[in-house]
Amino acid sequence: MSKSFKLVEPRGAEAAPSTSAQPATETDWSLCFICQKTTPESLTSPSQNTRQDKGCSYSILAGHLRRFNELGLLPNSFLLSRLDEGSGVEAALSANNARYHKTCRLRYNKTKLDRAEKRHLKIGANEEEEVAARKRTRYLSRPSSTETKHQELKCFFCGEALGSAGLHEAATFQLDSRVKCLAH
Repeated sequence: MSKSFKLVEPRGAEAAPSTSAQPATETDWSLCFICQKTTPESLTSPSQNTRQDKGCSYSILAGHLRRFNELGLLPNSFLLSRLDEGSGVEAALSANNARYHKTCRLRYNKTKLDRAEKRHLKIGANEEEEVAARKRTRYLSRPSSTETKHQELKCFFCGEALGSAGLHEAATFQLDSRVKCLAH
């Protein structure tokens, strides 16, 4: 006994284009302007904030989004150009009373931007070091065996050849000056 299934499109689905294949070029300002999705999470609108610097949130977020875009870290589904209506991203956000999900906003906060820039700089520095390491040639010089001179081994304390006087008993009367002299 085998089961068979038939996929059925909901009404109106064939008329609606799929948004997952291509990024949206128009912004629906009634949705989260970042993800353009309807979710159970509530939308935050800085323009409805009671603070005097209402546009500050938009300017900070626009700056962060621009920097993420420069680093190439915005997802392919998010086109920053769709937010610019000719007068800049910040102006478009405040003119349209842009709203966003808090989780979407947190993806592009200052901490994540700083970390991304640090990673980007580290990657750039590593590439430069690799190039410099490839260019650098190291030479190891060793004296040839014919140049090696046999140095006579001498006692550290008295300066005589080994084995001639046997063991020494050391006192500190004049040894300190000899040790200091040999140390320099």
